[in-house]
Amino acid sequence: MKSEFEINITTGSMYRFLMYHMYHSFQGIFSIVAGLGVLTLFLVFRDSRQSWIYLLFGILFLVYEPWSLYTRAVKQAKLNPVFKKPLRYLVTDQGVTVNQDEAVNEAFWENICKVRETGRSIYVYTSVRNAFIWEKKQMGKETETVKQLLLTHVDPKKRKLK
Repeated sequence: MKSEFEINITTGSMYRFLMYHMYHSFQGIFSIVAGLGVLTLFLVFRDSRQSWIYLLFGILFLVYEPWSLYTRAVKQAKLNPVFKKPLRYLVTDQGVTVNQDEAVNEAFWENICKVRETGRSIYVYTSVRNAFIWEKKQMGKETETVKQLLLTHVDPKKRKLK
């Protein structure tokens, strides 16, 4: 079984990946909890002279991180030469091969760290921070074949597919 498809990394797909990666980690969850906690302090102490500082920090925790992730996504998607052209993927029983122009890179199944599926994408992590970003819309009919290959070759403890 094999599947071939091309993916164009856009600002939107990069942003969704960065948001997913951040808010499925301790740091992302902490920033939400801290932001809500500080906004609660603002509501409790809103009559005090220093209440504005709680509002400021609450907004900082809840707005700054998504905004900074968006600016990072714009930089990566627009300025990184790798993302200027489509990435061509070949997914087989041996693993994943990605190529672009003359560059070829292989990831064997045993080297896949984890696989996560969202409503729009499949993220195949090759390290703690790096992943193949596969937009289902771009994969089209190949999505089901790829999911079957992932189910067959990736350890169930490492994958969460819908």
